[in-house]
Formats: sequence, C-alpha cells, structure tokens
Amino acid sequence: MDVGETRRARQRRELLVEVEAEARRQLVEAGPKGVSIRALARAVGLSPASLYTYFTSLDDVFTMLLLGSYRRLANATAAAAAAFAGDPPADAAFAAILAYRRWALDHRGEFNLIFSDQLPGYEAPPGGPTVAAQIAVFQPIIDALADLAPPDPEFSEAQLAAYVWAAFHGIVTLEVNHHVDWVEGTEAVHEMAVRKAFASVGLPSPSPDLGTKFQGWLDSGEPTAPG
Repeated sequence: MDVGETRRARQRRELLVEVEAEARRQLVEAGPKGVSIRALARAVGLSPASLYTYFTSLDDVFTMLLLGSYRRLANATAAAAAAFAGDPPADAAFAAILAYRRWALDHRGEFNLIFSDQLPGYEAPPGGPTVAAQIAVFQPIIDALADLAPPDPEFSEAQLAAYVWAAFHGIVTLEVNHHVDWVEGTEAVHEMAVRKAFASVGLPSPSPDLGTKFQGWLDSGEPTAPG
C-alpha cells in the first residue's frame, strides 16, 4: 500500500480488486453473458447505481479484466528478462519468451481471454489502453532485441519481436487449449520454433542450456518468478 494513500483511495482500490476477482469468477463459471453490473454489485455489497459510479458500462469491466491479465503477463516476461539481463541479449529475449509460455500454461483462462474473441460485442475504449498493455508484454523482448544489430536496417526491433512472436505464439495457443496433447515434447517444439525464428532473421541463437537455466530460476523460488 502507498504510504501516502488516502483512506478513500484505499477503499476504492480494494473495491476494484474485489470487483475484478468477482468478474473473473463469473466469467469463468458462466461466460460473458453471466457477467452483469447487477450481479457484480450484489456480490460486492453495492447497489447497481453505486457500481455505475466506477464503471460506465459492462465494457469497462471487461477492459479492467483484459488490462489486469495483460499486466500479469507483462510482469512475467519483464521479470524473466531482468533475471537474465546479465546474459547475452538473445538469452534475455528467450527467457522472456519462455516466461510467456509458462504464464500461459499456468493461466489458460486469462491467456484465452486476451488472445481470443471471448467477449462478443465488446469494444475496446478509444485511446488504445489494451494495445499499450499488449505492447508491454513484448517490450522486454523488444528491448533485448534492440541490443542486437538487425540483419536488415529496414527491419525494426518491434518487427523482429512480432516475427518471433508469430513463430512461438501458435504452439503456445495450441498447448493452452489442449490441441497438441497427442504430441510428445511440445516444450521442445516450442524451443525449436523460437530458435529457428531467431536463425531465419540472422539473430544469434540463445545458449543451448538456456531452457535448463530458466527452469532453475523458476525452481529457485525467486520473488520475481513469473506467476
């Protein structure tokens, strides 16, 4: 808690945390149609009119859920990149990518919420807060790749990150949704996709034992471990 936080600000923050948790519960249990301002208000002990002072519409509630999930995924990729900041940039980028996969497998519902169309009729607010939140997920990868000279001066760090993302996001999505349960060694397939993507655009290959080192970091119980 912020030492300078007022009582009113603290109460508002705590209420929004409670509303977010309840909205996620309703979404998981009953889908988007099961989430309503009336049901949320009842669950947190407010009248619908009172809750409307915090959210102008149900879309605001869904935006809050999306931003929360993006933030947690961004924290995971940033923590991994920071933990490997002393290693070669390709290793730091790969560590962030491995954290992306680990978070996705540990938070399948949230991953699908932000990367699939689960909210029919939802319109993101103008100004792009969800776009900025998605960029934050990949910023550690972009930053790490910025330390490597791109093979083509017309190929920006963001484009490199998007290209690499296209290579590994697919297998992660398949894993999250159990579409490749029949394939043994999907972790190795994911690693191969990343390494081939790096090589195809002339990026250095991450260290051969980076996957083992990353798992060791997770197992160490560091407070910054993704989760």
